[in-house]
Amino acid sequence: MRLAINADSLATWWAPVTGDFCQREGVLFDLIVEDQDVVLKRMRDGEVAGCVCATQRPVQGARSHPLGCMRYRALASPDYIARYFPAGMTTKALSRAPVIVFGPDDRLQHRYLALHGYLDPFLHHLCPSSEGFLHLAMAGMGYGLIPEQQVTRELAEGTLVDLDVNSFIDVPLYWHYWRSGGRTLTALTDHLVATCPQWLTPITDAVENDNLLNPMR
Repeated sequence: MRLAINADSLATWWAPVTGDFCQREGVLFDLIVEDQDVVLKRMRDGEVAGCVCATQRPVQGARSHPLGCMRYRALASPDYIARYFPAGMTTKALSRAPVIVFGPDDRLQHRYLALHGYLDPFLHHLCPSSEGFLHLAMAGMGYGLIPEQQVTRELAEGTLVDLDVNSFIDVPLYWHYWRSGGRTLTALTDHLVATCPQWLTPITDAVENDNLLNPMR
C-alpha cells in the first residue's frame, strides 16, 4: 500500500500505531515522505492510497479524518542555551541565536518567535530530516521546534532543554484516503481513527483555526 506521510509522524508515532495492523492484515507499506503541499498533490494525482498531513480539506474523491495533534517544543542543548540565552529570551538574543528549520516551507519557528514578540529575520540552518534535526540540536548548533514524543529520553536526561516550558505549538494531523479505496484501506482508516488518540492530543477549534492561518511542515 503506497502512502505519503510527513517526516515527523514517521519519526515518532506511525510505527507503533500501525505495526500490529500490518502484521494482522499482512500489509506492506511503500512510504513516501513529503511536505504537506506535495502530499496532497500526490493524492490529487492518484499516486498514493492515503496520506497524513496538516491540511483538513480533502481532494476531490477523498475523505479526511482528524487524528490528533503533535506537540512541538523549542529545544536546545544546555551549552547552547548558556551561550546564546544567558539573560533569557531577549530580543537581542533571539536575533543572534541560530535556529534549525526543517525546510523553506517550515513556519513552526516563525510562529514560535512570534509568540515571543519577535518578527524579524533570524539566522538558521536548513535540515530536512527529523533525525538530523534532532542531532543538530543535541550538538548545540541551534534550537528548533521538535516533537515532544521524539525526545522523551533527552528531556529526562537533560541533554535537551526547553527554551520556555510554558510555550509550545500543537500541529493538527489528518488522515486522507480515497472513498473507494477498498477493504484494506478502510480497515487501516478505522485502525488509525481508533488508535491515534492514544498517541496524539485532541484537536481543538483554536488549534484548527490557527493552523488555517499558519501552514505547517
